[in-house]
Amino acid sequence: MQLLAQLIVSGLIVLGVLWFMWRLPRRADPPYGLASVMALGGVWAGVASVAASVMLWWVASPDRWITVVLLGLDPAALGVGVLVLWVYRGMVTDEPAIQRQQQQAWLTIVLGLVAVTIGYIYVMTHKQVFTPVGL
Repeated sequence: MQLLAQLIVSGLIVLGVLWFMWRLPRRADPPYGLASVMALGGVWAGVASVAASVMLWWVASPDRWITVVLLGLDPAALGVGVLVLWVYRGMVTDEPAIQRQQQQAWLTIVLGLVAVTIGYIYVMTHKQVFTPVGL
């Protein structure tokens, strides 16, 4: 029950942060140049996080590796995808470059979620209940 409460509270915090992010006023000069670099880099971060999550079954010390994956690579991929969408929030455009960057951002988020799912499948199938992960 305590774990479920922690998951619900964590989810509400994430939703609250995202809601406040989208409510912030738009800047006069949004970082469009940075968004294009982040969109492409985010896809590669998502691919790297999926690959690192799959490597959990073959690395020598998976407990240390899972910490890097779940606390480093996965949040980086998800965060970059959300930031790209945030830069272009509220923008309606027919420009193909911006549409592709938004697609890349969504792909980054999906890859990040797939990587998190793979990581948690590993933890659920290879760790005993209530044993620490990452030691």
